[in-house]
Amino acid sequence: MKNKFLSSLLSLALVVAVASCDNGNADFDIVDVEPTITIGTMDGLVEGGTFTLNVTFNDGAEGSTTSTLASGTWNITSGGAQVANGTLTPTGDNWDGTITATGLTAGDHTITVSATDTNGNTGTASADFTVASAIPDITGTWVMEPVAGSLAVGPNPGSGEWWSISAGDVGTRACFYDDTYTFGSDGSFTIAVGADTWIEGWQGGGDACGAPVAPINGGSFTYSFNGATLTVNGTAAYLGLPKVTNAGELGNHIGATDFQSAITYQVQSVTETGSDLRMELRIETTAGVHWTFRLIRQ
Repeated sequence: MKNKFLSSLLSLALVVAVASCDNGNADFDIVDVEPTITIGTMDGLVEGGTFTLNVTFNDGAEGSTTSTLASGTWNITSGGAQVANGTLTPTGDNWDGTITATGLTAGDHTITVSATDTNGNTGTASADFTVASAIPDITGTWVMEPVAGSLAVGPNPGSGEWWSISAGDVGTRACFYDDTYTFGSDGSFTIAVGADTWIEGWQGGGDACGAPVAPINGGSFTYSFNGATLTVNGTAAYLGLPKVTNAGELGNHIGATDFQSAITYQVQSVTETGSDLRMELRIETTAGVHWTFRLIRQ
């Protein structure tokens, strides 16, 4: 009986001791932090395309009772000005979504994405990106534009300081201005000069209209175009004046028969005005000698 009594007293003391201690709940405050955002893959980074961005929101372990994702927003700026924005509707604690925007112009941009949980905590993430200029569609048939200044040469890019064709000379060279240059969607390039074209002295002519002199008598070639440069491939392939190459002028800086296998032109502009599409090409044929050719699509 005495042992039982002592055992009971010890048990009661232990209960009292435990009851008098902190139960520990006050030592573990619930930490409720803002959602995290992961910015993923971007696509459609070309002017006129559809921009897409994959994002991931995380607000803790799935099924948590502390908070869940409630809403999201995104905003795209360029040069400090807002150019696109929208809202997102995330659910749960972990969510994957896609942001879509159209109408972005070429240049540098910043996208900022925000996620808010049911307790009002907001997380934010940003990323910079660049939209490239769209590559114009130049397929079709072109001619040198029959206007003054469509052929020019000078000491600087775009300069006509040394010579620029006059309106009167455009008429004199009518046989040249009806030559056609056709770009196919398959990379084919065709030159058609007809029964006569402009024949220069280096070809054995007298700077006058005359029968084409081979190999500058038209033909089928190939081309490549990336928006910044235009390259025509094949012996005697050219745009504008056939004597102008990247290695020098035929019959001047290089031999009259030193035809190049390819010529690359800098694309200064491709502009659309109404139904007309114009293209300005520039080429430095040798150091400090810059030619400009202006074409129009038929």
